[in-house]
Amino acid sequence: MAKRFIDFLIVPEGNSKSYKFKLSYFNTWLIVGIVSAILIFAIVFSLVHGELVYRILLRKSLVQENEKLKRYNTRVVELEKELKEYKSFVNKVAGLAGVKYDAGSTKQLAYLPEDTETESQGSPPLSPSQDERKVTYGEEASIGALPNPLTANPDSLKHIPMGAPIEGWVTKEFSVNNRKTGGDHPGVDFATKIGTKVKATADGKVITAGWDDMYGNVVAIDHGNGYVTYFGHNLKILVSVGALMHRGDVIALSGSSGRSSAPHLHYEIKKDGVAIDPKGFLNQSEVSRPGH
Repeated sequence: MAKRFIDFLIVPEGNSKSYKFKLSYFNTWLIVGIVSAILIFAIVFSLVHGELVYRILLRKSLVQENEKLKRYNTRVVELEKELKEYKSFVNKVAGLAGVKYDAGSTKQLAYLPEDTETESQGSPPLSPSQDERKVTYGEEASIGALPNPLTANPDSLKHIPMGAPIEGWVTKEFSVNNRKTGGDHPGVDFATKIGTKVKATADGKVITAGWDDMYGNVVAIDHGNGYVTYFGHNLKILVSVGALMHRGDVIALSGSSGRSSAPHLHYEIKKDGVAIDPKGFLNQSEVSRPGH
């Protein structure tokens, strides 16, 4: 049987010359098959490659999202821990302030009034013996901050020591059983020039206004809620026992009386008879040294 051929005629546009050739049926279908296979391979490769690229991009995106979720989860855990510490701190502050408050609820603070009519019998000593100090100055941490004035009872805040009693800077901080300082220092010392005004830090009644062998001219104010503040080493006392004071009232002029080597004010806060760190009741700017 004679081979069958297919004639091909190619006529270029604008050219009078044409091209004519012929191929056998076998060669023609072979070429068509090869071209079709190449096209199919190209299409399949494009689809597979596109799917792979999509999966790679998707995986990269999922990895990034997973990292974000991990960081978010870590932050949530940290916030939960901070919230737990904050609740514990607020409950402690509320207890020190004589306020009934549950940090886990949204109820408003309720002030627990105490008996403020009890008269002080004489002036309690500010400087007990060394044995008494071990009991009186228990290890009490600073409360760090004061109750929220937006939620606490305004009347209760008036009787809680707030702010510094004098213009100066802290040269000696609160310490309990500190071997480096030679024992207890139940308050903070403010360095200041002689004659600087000493002011009450909360409302209350003067229960001590006189001489103490250790703290010299000393003033003590009972705030009626378990808090008592002491101001020692004064040059001159300007109030008397029984006087009712308001926060900001001038009670004395600073000096260096008693056991003092330089002009300063010794400021002390007791809560229910226990000395606590006054630093927690001061603003940061009030405890910094000049230039710090």
